[in-house]
Amino acid sequence: MKRVGGAHGSQAVTGSQTIAASSNMSEDEVARRWWALQPGSLLPLSGGGSLLLLFPGRPGGRCGPDVRDAVLHDGTQELVGDVELHVRASDWQAHGHQSDARYNNVILHVVLICDQTLPPRHQDGSPLLVCSLYDAVITPADSSSVCWPCQRLWPQMASEERTHLLTLAGILRFEEKAAHFVRALRLAEALAPFSTYDVCLIQALAEGLGYGRDRRFFRACGQRLLGLTNHLPEPEGHSLSPPPLDAARLRTLSLLIARWSVTGAWATFRPALSSKTTRRAIAELRAALAPLSSTRSDILICNVILPFAYAIALTEANTALAEQARQIYLSYPALPTNQITRAMSRQLLLPSEPRQACQQQGLHHIYQETCRAKRCGICMAGKKLL
Repeated sequence: MKRVGGAHGSQAVTGSQTIAASSNMSEDEVARRWWALQPGSLLPLSGGGSLLLLFPGRPGGRCGPDVRDAVLHDGTQELVGDVELHVRASDWQAHGHQSDARYNNVILHVVLICDQTLPPRHQDGSPLLVCSLYDAVITPADSSSVCWPCQRLWPQMASEERTHLLTLAGILRFEEKAAHFVRALRLAEALAPFSTYDVCLIQALAEGLGYGRDRRFFRACGQRLLGLTNHLPEPEGHSLSPPPLDAARLRTLSLLIARWSVTGAWATFRPALSSKTTRRAIAELRAALAPLSSTRSDILICNVILPFAYAIALTEANTALAEQARQIYLSYPALPTNQITRAMSRQLLLPSEPRQACQQQGLHHIYQETCRAKRCGICMAGKKLL
């Protein structure tokens, strides 16, 4: 490794050389080198040994680790998690990651310069593996090569086959969400003026407002507004208050919960599910979430309200309600694109993203179940339809 005052692995770098090198480098250079690595590359570790790169992951979001869901192998087992990129190993502490729980899922700290001997620590106290890209061999990408079974299969499939498979995966995700709500309903208790249904649904809606943001913080805010807790976790980024967008959503959440304390949350949404047409049902569900934007409302309707309605239908043995919720879900137009749908569309070599929400949810299902950890042997996207 490139180290200060030592000769472990590669030729050592003196302190003055390190300072000169680091002054001319940026994390963009580290990122460029990381994304240039090809699956099969060996990543030497500062403490000895190496990791095999199976998948470099996907770019991180607004805050938190730089790389999400990378897949590595340590010779015994696969490691799936995040990667943080820095110029120097000491930047981990300099940036305060050792006290930030968002970085507890980082499985590898990738740097150019190893300027410390002791391994960095996660917020939970566990040690962190460090790799210097100076010692990693970068193999030029071969654009003609196809690495994954799904990339050999999907271009050969008819459009109807792809649509059918993604719809099936979307239904599986819908049913999994409904099963989660069935379990949650069994544990929930009424809290006046809210019914058991309301207590369960409002917590899920609060968390849904945090999709792509700080879900844990939003759910806790919903619980506090319901009177379930007085504790609030620290907002992401160690700030004293949430960012402006989060604050605006939380104000809307407070307004909605105040409204539902009179009308009831489930009682507000239930009539819309019985509308004669899907288009009318969607319009009424969106209206029930006003003043939220239709974009955010659609996300909550597909991810929370419809599977919640299906869960209630299962609990009450209400076949009519189950069919209503399912049909609206299957007919729902596409939701806004996000990192997962974009990444999976590229992974499956789709000409464009799906035009139905159910099929987008199918991309999420395949990603979470198998593609995130690259478990290709059992992935439904890499098998012919039965």
